[in-house]
Amino acid sequence: MKNKKLLGISAILIPVVLIGILIYLYAGLQKKKEKIEALNKIPTFSVQDINGATVTEKNIPEGNKVLVYFNSECGYCQMEMQELSQINEKHQDINWIMFTDKPLKEIQQFAEKYHLDKVKNVKWCNDPKSEVYLKFAMTGIPYFLGYNAENKLVHRSTGATKIEKILTDFDGK
Repeated sequence: MKNKKLLGISAILIPVVLIGILIYLYAGLQKKKEKIEALNKIPTFSVQDINGATVTEKNIPEGNKVLVYFNSECGYCQMEMQELSQINEKHQDINWIMFTDKPLKEIQQFAEKYHLDKVKNVKWCNDPKSEVYLKFAMTGIPYFLGYNAENKLVHRSTGATKIEKILTDFDGK
């Protein structure tokens, strides 16, 4: 008798729990999809660059651009900045907007280390409260968002990414 009652409760409870899990997962996927779709155009943001100027989505350079969230202590970020410093001169048509939550002095030292502190197509920005990271639905570091001249998303990646791979996503877009 006890086993029949337990079996009956289980027969009802297990499907209800499974349906609840499926609904939860579906809602999470929908929310993630909405965040990614919101990235098709550059979301609004406001940060300070290392020179104290305000940088927003309205005053970033026109043309192709890559928004990068990095951490100066991240090994992947260091390798990618090394690669960028070696090939940047050949790709002046791409503007790089670099974001991190690290202090200004640390950002400046990082930029100097890779000889990217005085190049015109790289802008270094401080995001002390990680607002850009959260608003852009970033999921790791380094995180790359590439936008073409019409400000449409052409590249999105996180983690170890070859700079050359990012640049090929601008071809024909």
